[in-house]
Amino acid sequence: MTVVALVTGAGGGVGAAVAHRLDALGARVAALDGDSTSVELTGGALCRGMAVHADAADPVQVDNAVAAVVEHYGRLDLLVVTAEPGCPSVLADPASVTDDEWHIALAAQLDSAFYGVRAGLRAMRGRGGHIVAVHTACPHLPQRAAASGGVAAMVRLANRAGDGVRVDAVPTGCPPDPAAVADAVAVLVKESR
Repeated sequence: MTVVALVTGAGGGVGAAVAHRLDALGARVAALDGDSTSVELTGGALCRGMAVHADAADPVQVDNAVAAVVEHYGRLDLLVVTAEPGCPSVLADPASVTDDEWHIALAAQLDSAFYGVRAGLRAMRGRGGHIVAVHTACPHLPQRAAASGGVAAMVRLANRAGDGVRVDAVPTGCPPDPAAVADAVAVLVKESR
């Protein structure tokens, strides 16, 4: 049976690398991103894929995207949530982080991972599946370190829920290496089959 996968953040970088790697492994891949032009380019380059324009940090859009993939392919077997925030190399003093910087980092990484994992669990419960949450820890940026730690904790809790859904985390360096992340995801997918 061919794996049906949804990859968030697939308009470029890590998400696009993961989408292309899964496509090369024979999966049917739905590429999701908030940038409609980029995600159309990624989706159009896949052999068995489609593009889904949605903001991964918006719970309604994520739920609708998962529903669209399930409607199109009949099921969802694999969900890979990625977020690739830009990573300046400047060490940030926690006292200097603005409220906007804090909330933007949490939305880009933690909110999008939570909404994706939640939607994936809802779609896979009772039939099984695999969710992989990619998170980038930037130890020099408190807001990114907190978001990454939150994703890792959420994955541990999601695994306790059971119901035949495996949930894994893939931590990345800062900045992430898209090819290395795609390799790590591919290994996890092969192990879970």
